Amino acid sequence: MEQREKGSVPVVLLLDISSSVKGEAFSQMKEAFVSLIQGYANQPLVTHSIAVITFGRDVNIVQNFSDDYNTILHLLDDTVCEGPSQLGRALEVAINVFNTSLIGPFFNRRRLLIMSGGHATTADFTEDSESEREKKMSILQLIEHVRKDLHIVCVPVGRDPDMCFLGSIAYSSKCGKLLKIDEAAQFARYSTNMVIASHIIGKMPTADYSLDDVTAAALSIGGPGLTTETDFSDIYEILVNRQAYQMNFYSWDNIESDLHGERDSRLPPIGTRVRRGPNWPYIGQDSDACGTVVGHRTDDLNVSVEWDTSMIFPYHYDTDGFDQASHVVVCDEPRILLQREKIAVGCLVQRGPDWKWFDQDGGEGNIGSVYRVKDDKTVHVRWPNGKKSNYRFGYDGNYDVSLCDPFDEKIMRRMKEQRNDWRKNNAQMVASNDGTRSKHNEKGFVNESSNGRNPRDVNKKKTKNDEKDKLAEGGKRNSPPIQHEIDALGGKNALNCNFSDTPFSWEWKTRQGKWVSFPKSENDKIQQAFDKNRKGTVLVKIDEDLYRVVLSKMIQINISNRESLEIRRLS
Repeated sequence: MEQREKGSVPVVLLLDISSSVKGEAFSQMKEAFVSLIQGYANQPLVTHSIAVITFGRDVNIVQNFSDDYNTILHLLDDTVCEGPSQLGRALEVAINVFNTSLIGPFFNRRRLLIMSGGHATTADFTEDSESEREKKMSILQLIEHVRKDLHIVCVPVGRDPDMCFLGSIAYSSKCGKLLKIDEAAQFARYSTNMVIASHIIGKMPTADYSLDDVTAAALSIGGPGLTTETDFSDIYEILVNRQAYQMNFYSWDNIESDLHGERDSRLPPIGTRVRRGPNWPYIGQDSDACGTVVGHRTDDLNVSVEWDTSMIFPYHYDTDGFDQASHVVVCDEPRILLQREKIAVGCLVQRGPDWKWFDQDGGEGNIGSVYRVKDDKTVHVRWPNGKKSNYRFGYDGNYDVSLCDPFDEKIMRRMKEQRNDWRKNNAQMVASNDGTRSKHNEKGFVNESSNGRNPRDVNKKKTKNDEKDKLAEGGKRNSPPIQHEIDALGGKNALNCNFSDTPFSWEWKTRQGKWVSFPKSENDKIQQAFDKNRKGTVLVKIDEDLYRVVLSKMIQINISNRESLEIRRLS
């Protein structure tokens, strides 16, 4: 966290120096401008490259991109406000003068800050209101064409700024803002807060988390200069709206076929778990997490990967089998649900208590992978036979599929068999349907592969035992006895490990925030697993509870209640 992000964040400032902002309005603008630049100069994690365009009698680029903040601070010292407010022309210049940037997994759209009273004229300020209204309409039409690529912030100045017009400009863009004069300095911290958000995104659930959760996570990493509640609110806003910072690689109007299509049998099928590969060219898009293949593409960036942070990016996967040329590589690391997460992309599922879809899954006992989770409590699943469809996971109280424990020995063995089948018969594993679409009609949920049949119309014997009733209420299958896994940890699998000669101690964090040492036997067990594979897992026992230690995330998960607790390694 002490090191600055590589590269810099480009910012373009549009400053109104027309006759409409003489006097008090210009003083307000200068106050906001100075506090903003001073704020940028004081950021410890991010460098901002700033360009300044003024518009009045003329439209001029008075400062090309630079991080020479001292020079930029004095740009308005000798400014004379005169002429019309040519906001339209200034926007045309600004739209074409700068590029985008990335902070971790977050895509920084062109950041444009407009300080103005909200007037738009091409002649004297006394131009009639009808003409100015037409100019404003043309500006809004211009913004409509480019709003998806912009992050627009407006700072109204003067006694009577056109708040409606400036608000329409700002809020037409993703994450747009309308700032007060005294909020400019805080906004200068937005990129720094985005850096902190990029560091904690992997520690947060993908849904159902609070501002308090974000605040605790941000404080835990020791982010520099976190002093205001607005900082935490900004970080929370960034995480909640993370999809707004998603690169526009896909046609979201046709997401089913454009994103979730499966087109090449040589590529890992949808649902395959991956990690960054040896040819990884990016910085923090993956947030050092695992991801799930959610679709194939037709260009060189031929696989779409949804990381466990829910951010989606395209990557190159070498179809000739040379991992060194691939951005991502296949891994065996399962999706680990965080607290309050019920299901997520990458989770393994099988038939649930309300399954009514015959052999879509290829037969009972087959395990599918979730590649899409929707807000209507349905999920999309890819089965090992290549079929893909949508299923109920809580919709109307029904569960067509249920979660599998990825650490269960039977599940692990079955997944290994399915992967081997794919390698042998991958040409037959690509489904003919390139995605499915959830359907709801007046009768309820309709599965895409059911040929329009409503599940209530499908005759199937129901034999619900207590376990299935528990599943229907959102519970999980009980794991089978796993004592044999614990015994195996000290057996032949441990004999081939290269253990370190340096003693290390491991600790876990209680719910009250206290760090407690593992028992000696469990400490040695964790260290042995760490020496063998720093991203592996191991079972440990604390008192009478069993925990799955996940080294890649430095957490331990209670096998019984799925509670997750932090762990750490001390030398």
